[in-house]
Amino acid sequence: MGRIRDAVATGARAAARIPIPSALTHQALREARSPQPPSHVLKSHAIEQEMIGRTRTVWLDRHHRGNGLIIHLHGGAYVSGPFTSDWAWLSRQVEAQDCAGLMVDYRNAPDHQHPVARDDVEAVLAALAADGRLGEGPWVLSGQHSGGGLAVVVARRLVEQESEALAPVPAPAAIVLMSPWLDLELSAAWMSETDQSDPVHERRLLRDAARRYAGRTPLDDPDLSPINRGLEGLPPLHLGVGQKDLFASDARVARLQLEENGEEVAYREIGGRLGLQLIPRKGEDIERLHREQSELIGRALGRKDQEGREG
Repeated sequence: MGRIRDAVATGARAAARIPIPSALTHQALREARSPQPPSHVLKSHAIEQEMIGRTRTVWLDRHHRGNGLIIHLHGGAYVSGPFTSDWAWLSRQVEAQDCAGLMVDYRNAPDHQHPVARDDVEAVLAALAADGRLGEGPWVLSGQHSGGGLAVVVARRLVEQESEALAPVPAPAAIVLMSPWLDLELSAAWMSETDQSDPVHERRLLRDAARRYAGRTPLDDPDLSPINRGLEGLPPLHLGVGQKDLFASDARVARLQLEENGEEVAYREIGGRLGLQLIPRKGEDIERLHREQSELIGRALGRKDQEGREG
């Protein structure tokens, strides 16, 4: 039995190294996309779709906008998303804060390349600010995976515009990042703890996704790989990552950069994976992460009595 078990394990490791055509993995990601909120989110919130410019957005409880606003940028490696996990996270935080939420369904590769995703998000923010729906109170920017990297880029550009007195859009009061993709070159991915547990060939998938989205833009461009610009001047930030995430090393580097720059950062590393999750995780560690995120969001939105309430 021991030899059989060893042979099966050896075969499984060999199979994991067989390249899967990128078209198949990208197709699987696209099929996992959930453009509409799942049923439990539909039952819990008032849902409204709105086209803002060329970008589709979905509101959760827009009538609570006076209590604050969370704007979420979904994951999906710039080729897919949002996923059920994005909707579940936004629903949970909106309910906890009794505020409004907005999912920005920015356009993806291969049909749309950089800087379309960034431009979509900035156009949405500018339109909301122009008609008074953004800026009358604090708001929070959140992002998962590719949306996390995009959130850092957008926030940095807003802060730079504010410093130059050219800001039509106020910077967010806080940022929440979940396993953000901060380096499209994946230069530190080899240091991840996922070396022996990469069944979906995540590195190959992400390298191909990065090329598809970047187009002719070099992958080290700071608007694609924000870790190359230096993380400074950002609003208070919560950074969460899974120990088995491909981006764990990047998250640790980002934490050090933020701390060295004197930025306010809360960091939480949980067991297993957090990034590129198609469905929500459960467990004590994820509950603790959500509570910490909720506490920062509550403070940013002016909830002085916020105790990390959860719905």
